[in-house]
Amino acid sequence: MPLPVKDTQPVERRLLRDVVYQRLYEGIIDGTLEPGETLLDEKLTAWLGVSRTPVREALMKLADIGLVEMAPNRYTRVAPIDLRAIDEAIYTTGILHEHAARESTPSLNAATIGRLEKVAKEIKKHAKTKDLPALGRSLNEFFLEFERSTDNTVLVTVSEGLSPQLLRYVSVWQLPFDTDDIPGKIADIAAAAKAHDGDKVGELIHELYEPARRQFFDEYRRSDAEIDASPIV
Repeated sequence: MPLPVKDTQPVERRLLRDVVYQRLYEGIIDGTLEPGETLLDEKLTAWLGVSRTPVREALMKLADIGLVEMAPNRYTRVAPIDLRAIDEAIYTTGILHEHAARESTPSLNAATIGRLEKVAKEIKKHAKTKDLPALGRSLNEFFLEFERSTDNTVLVTVSEGLSPQLLRYVSVWQLPFDTDDIPGKIADIAAAAKAHDGDKVGELIHELYEPARRQFFDEYRRSDAEIDASPIV
């Protein structure tokens, strides 16, 4: 997809590298920058209205989390979507979210519960409008509240590291899952979290992820042979 001639929102001058990183990150996640698209410094600097240095720094950071591929003197491009990695990420995030919720829910503070309830309302809004990128971001934030409440930095790092590929896949997938019943299930999880019932929250998260995993493999996932023949799209 061709880049806009100039971004309509000027980049803030403070923390320039982080601002540029966030713009590029969001562009990849929402599909503005498509899988496999070549990223040229001169076009990115013109789009964002910044110099080359913060752009290169942001691209290297994006490469670290697997959203950008860089081959010296050859190309810098948006990383293609790796379907086998998506398979693994769906399984892994479900397990991590369930474990984190069981561990953290009994001691959740009022501020965290308030954030869960707030994000649950956002999820209901995004599901109603079928805004998949926004829905993916809100779902991600909802579940990361449980990881962050464990005070387990490794768990948080792994969970956050899996987020970008899943969010990007939700954005480009035409029908990744049935969104109609998600708000109700998320509301139930938030209510159980408010009651500090860790086992109930864990069970609800397991139930939420199990149909998604089954649906993915039964209806949308390509066969192993097809993935082996062409593992990226």
